[in-house]
Amino acid sequence: MPTTPSGIFYDSQGPVDGPPVLLLEGYTGQLIGWREEFCALLTSRGLRVLRMDNRDIGLSRHEQQGTSYTLADMADDVREVIDAAGIGRATIVGQSMGGLIAQHLALNHPEVVAALVLFYTTPTIRDITEDVFKAEILAPQTRAEAIEVFLEGNRNTVSPAYGYDEAGQRLLAGRMWDRDQDHSGIPRQREAIRQMPELTGRLPEIDVPVALIHGQDDLLISHQGTLRLWHQLPHAELHLYPGMGHEVARVLWPEFGGIITRTTRRALEASAHPPQ
Repeated sequence: MPTTPSGIFYDSQGPVDGPPVLLLEGYTGQLIGWREEFCALLTSRGLRVLRMDNRDIGLSRHEQQGTSYTLADMADDVREVIDAAGIGRATIVGQSMGGLIAQHLALNHPEVVAALVLFYTTPTIRDITEDVFKAEILAPQTRAEAIEVFLEGNRNTVSPAYGYDEAGQRLLAGRMWDRDQDHSGIPRQREAIRQMPELTGRLPEIDVPVALIHGQDDLLISHQGTLRLWHQLPHAELHLYPGMGHEVARVLWPEFGGIITRTTRRALEASAHPPQ
């Protein structure tokens, strides 16, 4: 499977000549958090779908003890994946920390960003609950323990209006353990989030189509963060969902697939008819 020169793992599916969409996971999340069924929904619409493991997670490189990095460094990793895959520009779809990385990518490497779809994110650390930074980081020793730790971590992510897919979450947790049992990089990811700079004032620099998605029952990142984005981004559309928590709720996958496809098409139309 493909890995960039610096050791960032990614995969690709769907038509190789389709408009590329790159999916970014959040804090501690592996690329398989973007489920195969969701990816199939996008490829069935003619999109080429790429996923990547952020550094320090999954099959991507794990940094040495004592190493630190920033979200801007993680955005550089995304740029490297885009270059390695030979896709030129892509619609960047980021959830949570992935949305933070996507903003840095759009600001620091605008030439590779065709459009953005941002799930429950923010341009400022002020909208992230302190619990994210205070929670104990556990290092499970067995597969069974890892599953229970993962499910406990889901306690604050569920959607009151859409139920909880415990069976699916158990399956995902087991697969994550099978791919990567090293949790030593999680504190480094968390510190990268903690050191995030204030981006609100720079947002008008992002001159591409954007779709913003957030649940109004998100306990980890306030939907005020998405409202901040909406007020500052010149080409953004807003989608707020009562009863949705900090998750890409499965029942809404067809709707989210439509938003991603439409935003990608908006970018293609904009590039085909640039302003005179």
